[in-house]
Amino acid sequence: MASITIEIDGNIVNAKAGERLITITDREGISVPRFCYHKKLSVSTSCRMCLVDIEGVPKPQTACSTPVSDGMKIHTQNEKAKASQKAVMEFLLINHPLDCPICDQGGECELQDVAVEYGSDVSRFSEGKRVVAPSDIGPLIQTDMTRCIHCTRCVRFGSEIAGIMEMGGTGRGEDLKIEPFLAEGITSELSGNMIDVCPVGALTSKPFRYELRSWQMASADSVARHDLVGSNLYAQTYKGLVKRVVSGDNELVNETWISDRDRFSYEGLAHENRLLLPQIKVEGQWKEVEWNVALDFAIKGLNKNALNSRKAHKLGGLASSTATTEEFYLMQKMLREIGCENIDYRLNVNNLDDPIHLDSNIKLSDLECVDNVLVIGANLRLEQPMINLRLRKAQLAGATVSALNVKAFDYNHKTNHSTVSPNEIATILAGALKVILEKNSLEAPSYITNINPSELSINLAGKLLNSERSVIVLGEHVINNTQAASIAQMVAQIAKQVNGKTLNVTSSANTLGAQYAHFLPKSKGMNTNEMLTADMSAFLLLDIYPEYDFHHSNSAVEALSKDDVFVVSLNSFNNELVAQYSDVLLPMAAMYETSGSHVNINHDMQSFAAAVKAPEEAKPAWKILKVFADLLELQGFHYENITQVSEELRHQKIYKHKQDIAIELGKKSPAIETIWMHSAYHSDALLRHAKSLSSSKIGQTNSASMNTATAKELSLECGNTYLGVPVVVSDSVADRCVFVSSNQSTDMGRE
Repeated sequence: MASITIEIDGNIVNAKAGERLITITDREGISVPRFCYHKKLSVSTSCRMCLVDIEGVPKPQTACSTPVSDGMKIHTQNEKAKASQKAVMEFLLINHPLDCPICDQGGECELQDVAVEYGSDVSRFSEGKRVVAPSDIGPLIQTDMTRCIHCTRCVRFGSEIAGIMEMGGTGRGEDLKIEPFLAEGITSELSGNMIDVCPVGALTSKPFRYELRSWQMASADSVARHDLVGSNLYAQTYKGLVKRVVSGDNELVNETWISDRDRFSYEGLAHENRLLLPQIKVEGQWKEVEWNVALDFAIKGLNKNALNSRKAHKLGGLASSTATTEEFYLMQKMLREIGCENIDYRLNVNNLDDPIHLDSNIKLSDLECVDNVLVIGANLRLEQPMINLRLRKAQLAGATVSALNVKAFDYNHKTNHSTVSPNEIATILAGALKVILEKNSLEAPSYITNINPSELSINLAGKLLNSERSVIVLGEHVINNTQAASIAQMVAQIAKQVNGKTLNVTSSANTLGAQYAHFLPKSKGMNTNEMLTADMSAFLLLDIYPEYDFHHSNSAVEALSKDDVFVVSLNSFNNELVAQYSDVLLPMAAMYETSGSHVNINHDMQSFAAAVKAPEEAKPAWKILKVFADLLELQGFHYENITQVSEELRHQKIYKHKQDIAIELGKKSPAIETIWMHSAYHSDALLRHAKSLSSSKIGQTNSASMNTATAKELSLECGNTYLGVPVVVSDSVADRCVFVSSNQSTDMGRE
């Protein structure tokens, strides 16, 4: 667009021809009131609050929809503009209830703010105000639709950003109201953003209802740690408690949106199941003790079972993927100082002898610019909602999205979906690679010489070859595929041949931080599965809940429960199985209660400070690990604060794995394969204790899906259970596989 100059309130301003006036006034810091306009949504011009006076135009014009042209003269503060804005304000307040004292939006309400300047203290309207009954749209959003001014922000957010138009206008005239189309209410994984975009108190947070006023709370910058994005947000606190979480702005990470699990997981902090006091097990009975007693008991146990007898090789260190990067770093540093190389965070992987290694080499913001996407083994909408949001924008801009999954998931954008069994994925990719190599006149490696590309392989290869900016996304469902490593290597080779990018989302939370901190076994160390089958003497566990975290949950509990194994557990919540095998329970701070950093898919290390202090005797895990090192008389742990740990960590070399390119395509499972995924709101301990999320439709997800043929082979039907999960028979699932999405703990018999 050509550069032009315009005049606003007597000042010359540079702009682009065709640029909307409200964009320019915002950029220049010129105040123009608005309700329906939002920088991330389409223009609806429904509220008319942004009327301005343009010289040569007889009537006031809306700044949100008016494109500028060279030489235009605009007045935002003259008598004509002010009179128009005040008239609109009077109209909007005709039916608005005077309930600011009990409205949760009070203090941060756009209508309230604008009414102070443009409203009147006397109303000329003497008729009865209309009343709209509130709608129950779920456990996350509270509605008070009498306050609604029909700005349609929530409607546009649903259709344009969330991809599900669940809200809309019904009726006409004074009967017009905004309400959900379906009786089941709002089901989007991004629904909480409707609360943020609502300019009045029509949509507010149901868990936060009648809690506090905005001016009573302090606000702390923080980072969400439930997925690979690390969305920026604000934790709002009062008297040492997190009372609400709202989104922060970061165009390179989460723009201005956050997922519902990032928004509402804070509820888990106040759960009655919090572990609050140190405990030791004496003659099979738990006893609450002071910190010094618990730490002394833990050190003596570790010394007796492993360290004093020079059995550091029989000590294992395992941590949850939700730990901070600093916690990973301190724990591995301490263990390696005492001669222990048995260090791992990969608890849910069946085969760690041949794991997935695939670099993510595309930035989040660049996902919007791709023209072809291939998703393999992922339901991104629920598992990585903020990544899915970016890919949806790419699809709306013209990109082709294809997916290889064991089940046809409910997408919120146009997707060319192919339902394939887990055993077929590697063969399909091998066929696509062969087609691409032949097209590039390159010799095919021996492992694909006998592959006859299927129609699907040819189709996928054609799309990748014809694209200029492609990305291949490898998802979590592949992590326990018998050919997982081969699939990852072929993805890397295909991307290389088509000059495309790769995005590895096979693991979530802060797994990249664990890799950055070298929280992995080196050549002489054992991985998770090896530790569980070896003759170990002691374990140090960081925030682990076996029935949810381990793939081999039964084996894990059995290995940890041996009489001659001493177990020290750092946990945020009480857990029956943890109490069963542990000898020491140390209460650690949860999310929002500790400082540290999170490494996202961009490889950005985003730091955050504790928003609140941990309750009672719970302590940040990094402090517990530092004291452990001091009591073990280890050198190099004289940290006074988390910043010193972070600075030391930043000097570490990034972990790089050199992948063996030997690929095996004949390695297939003859049995029916089970893909077990925890529901999106049960993937970590804090989420599992957030009551509102658990009550939502997504939180209630609990099904074992299989097609008719597989159900018949397993002698199952709808109403039966599979590994303790209700069976759903659907032909949207591929042959010889069962897709489990559960809000329950992993069935203890699943090995």
